[in-house]
Amino acid sequence: MVESMQPADGSIRKRVFIQASAATIYRALTDAKALSHWFCDKATSDPRVNGELTAYWRAGRTGTRGLALYRQLIPDALVDLLWVDDGRGASTAGATHCLVYTIAQKKNACEVVMEDRDSAVSDDETYAILDQGWNAVLNELKDYCESAERSLKIPPGR
Repeated sequence: MVESMQPADGSIRKRVFIQASAATIYRALTDAKALSHWFCDKATSDPRVNGELTAYWRAGRTGTRGLALYRQLIPDALVDLLWVDDGRGASTAGATHCLVYTIAQKKNACEVVMEDRDSAVSDDETYAILDQGWNAVLNELKDYCESAERSLKIPPGR
């Protein structure tokens, strides 16, 4: 279940518990092949500070391309992205759209906190659509990571 946390600054903040290792979650957030299973249709990724993440989403006969720069990476703990092109045109100079994932190991699962910050504050209707959209995306991340984790486990007797 995805839990909404409502900051006063208009950003979207969500928390989800995922029954997978921090390494599996970090890989899902930074590996191009993994990203194409839960986040977008196709991706390229260079997970290092100032490396690029390019994501493609199909929409009928056309598609949308997004480009982000990794600002900070802490293996198995943090992925911080600055979206320089979120489908509205590239601009590294004025980019303010940040997406930050924090991963924390808990007893039986990892807590993942996602924060989507943008200086362009949305109206209430747009905010509600984005908020609900993130619920779906984070549930996809949860399903992907938990499935990936199960596939790593070898059943007894094998």
